[in-house]
Amino acid sequence: MPGSILENTVDPPLPPPQAHLTSAPFLAPHHDTLKNGARITLYPITGGASSLPPGLLAHLHAEFSAEIERGCTYPMEDVMSLDRFGEYWFGTFAVVALIDEKEDDGTEGIGMRERDWERVCLGTFYIKPNYPAGRCSHICNAGFLTCTAARGLGTGSVMGATYLSYAPKLGYKYSVFNLVFANNPASIRIWERLGFQVIGRVPQAARLRNSEELVDALIYGRALT
Repeated sequence: MPGSILENTVDPPLPPPQAHLTSAPFLAPHHDTLKNGARITLYPITGGASSLPPGLLAHLHAEFSAEIERGCTYPMEDVMSLDRFGEYWFGTFAVVALIDEKEDDGTEGIGMRERDWERVCLGTFYIKPNYPAGRCSHICNAGFLTCTAARGLGTGSVMGATYLSYAPKLGYKYSVFNLVFANNPASIRIWERLGFQVIGRVPQAARLRNSEELVDALIYGRALT
């Protein structure tokens, strides 16, 4: 369930506005329930990739690499290194969705305890400025990754709703998704159900592996206030 990617994936992430930096450490985990009744917790990650268990970072890197190699949802063609992925995804602010376990009551952070991440980890998303810091830094975007084993459970919808909860608390006023490919109906359904509207279209924007023709990209927007 990708949202958008605008920044250069080689450079460090765009710096967040001051309101983001001030508010991020105080965001509490979000609790929800999947279609199958499983209780989950979505944990804000404000300390970068080094604040995650190494096994979790490696699992998410593998999931994201597989998504890039499938070539249907994200614009990049080359897989990132583990270190580059950690900086790219967790360098500004991100959220990780995990199934609740008896050992965790969901009130604290993820911690550094290793677990069966293929079973426990459902997905992740990041929140970043859509434009360089300055007069438009109150506009954000996000990128989403639903883990393979979690698809069909409503994880994408839960992460999308959580994004709409966290983004305004970080000081953002508007959300833009720059590249939602027109042949990705699952993402389109989620964003439109959450109140996003198409504010632009880029004709023949992408060469995707699931289409013989060039695919248009939709630009989605939504006020966060």
